Order: sequence, then structure tokens, then C-alpha cells
Amino acid sequence: MNEFSFIEYLRKRASNIGRVPLGIGDDAAVLDVAKDKQLVVATDVIVESVDFKISELSPEKIGRKALAVNLSDIAAMGATPKAFVISVGKPPHVSVAWLKRFYNGLFSLSKQFDVSCVGGDFSSSKEFFASVTIFGEARPFQIVKRSGAKKGDWIAVTGALGGSILRRHCDFIPRVMEGLFLSEHFTPTAMIDISDGLVQDLTHVLRSSKAGVVLDLDRIPVSLDSIKLNAGNKTKALISALSDGEDFELLFTVPAWQKANLTREWKKKFPKVQLSWIGTIIGASRKISWRRNGKPISSPKLPRQGFSHF
Repeated sequence: MNEFSFIEYLRKRASNIGRVPLGIGDDAAVLDVAKDKQLVVATDVIVESVDFKISELSPEKIGRKALAVNLSDIAAMGATPKAFVISVGKPPHVSVAWLKRFYNGLFSLSKQFDVSCVGGDFSSSKEFFASVTIFGEARPFQIVKRSGAKKGDWIAVTGALGGSILRRHCDFIPRVMEGLFLSEHFTPTAMIDISDGLVQDLTHVLRSSKAGVVLDLDRIPVSLDSIKLNAGNKTKALISALSDGEDFELLFTVPAWQKANLTREWKKKFPKVQLSWIGTIIGASRKISWRRNGKPISSPKLPRQGFSHF
């Protein structure tokens, strides 16, 4: 049983009682709190030696990442972040001075996105960890799930992918404004943030939407970091872009009739953020088919589809 099959096990065991239109299985849960408002809740934990090496990153960057990964989940729902709580495990090798710097990084990002820290907890631990639970809000029609992709929809990703280990896993900009723009001005049918790798996160969308996809290998946006990480080998850099994870870009689908207008408006609104159309949704196969230059090709050989904690 891997991480994602265990999550599915928990989803089936958990009960959505009361005002819970969306529970386990998406980037965030959704709760009905008023006639025209929904509460969006997400949580994520970063752990020393798993998500970062304390000897390689400054406390400020680690604090920033603790909040940024949660903002990315809210962005993937098309919601507005409002507040968060944070619980920290402090090991003996972390000083109070280090911890203050950690919070400086976290609070700097919270001010940038106008989201308030409203509480939390401390515990002793063998390794440092930080767990953030974030709260956002949206109108019911704004919420974008993973499960709405339809045949004929186009698939897009923001930014460039791969090689995040060099820097972007800790200094990426959460796509909150981009997610809101999509949910308020267009009708994205599905959306997810790329935290575990393009192929793996796209697979989550396909399973939830009960759909298949044709991906254009030559349209995958490969980052300069991925090329650098792979010593200029473009084939290896492309594999990294498909499977590395921790890119925290948005992957979303929209009806074909919105593609041209969205492209035009995106360039006006986010001229510095790349938008790439990488394929289309097909049938109900729940599989990924591949093309290059418009022609079918065999699936690229991936050493892994993406990251898993199990």
C-alpha cells in the first residue's frame, strides 16, 4: 500500500458529516459556513531531512516554505487565503534564535499574501518539523476540484518544471493570484498544484475526473534549473520536469472554447508567468497517452512518476 492508496483508504473510512461538501481527496477540504461562503481548509507538514536539510537552508527560507506549500494548496482550489495556525516540533539542536529567524521568514510571506497567523502549538521532537493548517474562503461557484475535467478540455501548467531542488522548492511564489484569476474570470474544470511531480499529480486529476489525457511531450515547459541539474542533457531535463515534484505550479483544465481568450488575458495579467498548453482530455481511459510534434509516441521511461512519502 503506497501513500495515495492509504489516503484513499482513509477517505473511505472518514465520514463527511454536516456541512462538508468536499472532504478528503483534494488539495483542500470545503465546509459550508454561510449561504454564499465556503471555508477552504488545507494542511501540510515539512520535516527536517525529508523536505529540507537544516544545514543547507536558512531558517528564514524554511519558515517561508512552511507557509508557501499551504498557500499553494489554497491557490489550487481557486480560493482566497485568510488565516493559518502552525505547530512546531523543536529538537535540541534548534536554538530560540534560530526559531525566531524561522518565524521571520514565515511572517514575511504571510504579510505578502495578507494572511494572518492566529495560533498554534509547540512540542519537543527529535527533528525539526512545522505543520501548518490554513483557512481560506470562496463563493461556492469558485471552488475548483480535481474531479471536473471533461473530454475536449485543454490542459495547462503555469511556470516551468523540474530541478526544484536547486532553489525553487524553498523560494517559489505560490500561485494564489493566478488561481483566483482563473476561478473568478474563467471556468477551470479541474486544478491541482504540482507538488509531487507533473505525471503523478496529473494522474490524481485523471482518477478523480474519470478521464484520460493526451500529453504533448514537446510542449512540457522545462526549467533552466532542470537543464542545469542535468548538466545540459535535455532528455534528462525533460524527465525531471515530468517527475521531480516540488514545483508548486498550477496544473488545470479548461473548456476548449476558453483557451484563446484565457491565453490573451493571461499575457495581460501575468506577463512574467509562463503559461503552457500541454495536452487535451480524452475519453474515460484514465491513462496518459503521448505525442511529439502531433504524432503518437510511446511513453517516456520515468525512473519514478513523482514523490511518495511511503
